[in-house]
Amino acid sequence: MAIEPGKHILSASEQYARMRILLPDFRAVMRKHTLIAEGDVRPTPLSAVYQVRLAYRGCTPPKVWVLSPTLVPREEGGKIPHMYDQERLCLYLPSTGQWSGEMVLAKVTVPWIALWLYHYEVWHAVGEWLGGGVEPDPKPPFTREKQGGHHDRRRRK
Repeated sequence: MAIEPGKHILSASEQYARMRILLPDFRAVMRKHTLIAEGDVRPTPLSAVYQVRLAYRGCTPPKVWVLSPTLVPREEGGKIPHMYDQERLCLYLPSTGQWSGEMVLAKVTVPWIALWLYHYEVWHAVGEWLGGGVEPDPKPPFTREKQGGHHDRRRRK
């Protein structure tokens, strides 16, 4: 996918600088050209506080985990909707242009995390995922991302 004129894909270090300014309570570090940011997200005043981790390496979509509290299915042996391998959050439909490298993680991805967590809590309360979207392939093959052409290597079990 060609980058449109006037568009600027933000590097991990540029995202790091924006994260430090826009979300100073998040702990952000650079490790081998990858931004690792951790912080607390609370979807609503009545919600739990979730500690999340976000990893971003320029041109590839961010990866997001909830570190605590542990996310749990509604019933034993069940699955949590909209997760990759029951480990990472599925925040948008890949390869549709919903996410792109010029988006500021602190302004877009972190609010998406809060929205996902809100829908997770509602799902626990009512038994239905009301956040819309499409369930991701639980074990997707290696895919070529349209943004930057890098492979998205999802850990296999």
